[in-house]
Amino acid sequence: MYIVMVRLEVKKDKINEFINESISDARGSVEFEPGCRRFDIVQDNEKPNLFGFCEIYNDKESFEEHLTYPHFKQWDRAVKNLLLSEPEVSFCKPVFPLMDALWDSKRNGVIENDYFESGLHIIHAPKYIKSEKVDDFIAAVKLDGLGSTHEEQGCLRFDVYQNINDKSEIYLYEVYVNDKSFDYHKGTPHINLWIQTVKDWYDESRNADSARRVGKNIWPPDNWNWSSGKPLG
Repeated sequence: MYIVMVRLEVKKDKINEFINESISDARGSVEFEPGCRRFDIVQDNEKPNLFGFCEIYNDKESFEEHLTYPHFKQWDRAVKNLLLSEPEVSFCKPVFPLMDALWDSKRNGVIENDYFESGLHIIHAPKYIKSEKVDDFIAAVKLDGLGSTHEEQGCLRFDVYQNINDKSEIYLYEVYVNDKSFDYHKGTPHINLWIQTVKDWYDESRNADSARRVGKNIWPPDNWNWSSGKPLG
């Protein structure tokens, strides 16, 4: 998998326009590009002009092909005047889960209804790790990911990605059924063990809360495939 994690800051009076353009690009990518597995759009709860994209492609070539499609070119043209700054992009590879995971978001015959929109709780957060602790951090976070996805009914994904160009950047992409499921997650033994294990391994000179996106799914809807395990159908 070739994973593109994007952080965007939108002008506050242009949020709805940005959302409409981005959904069009995301839908076109997933439905018409053979190499695009998912294109998730996340909106921060506390600062709704902050957005995160999680784009997953079969390989780098599939992403490069994505840049040639009309829906991407339309999005690229349309959002230039909607953003406060240049998008921040991390090109990543998966470290957890790996090839046995479900990467696809699309479901055939899904019901299109507003009822299924924006009910999930999503964490889209880069973490910067001390260079000598990167391998240890990955080993520890894999254990937390196993506990989260295998022992928590409310945890749909606990993906861990590593920046290809900066191995000390580890991206956490977590999807929960709702806010209460995330609150439950924070009290579990595996998350508490992980927090204590890695607390001194962060490169605090690089970590910034402004890079985090914690919020809801703008697209795709709740009733698409969000779980990294068995598909809904």
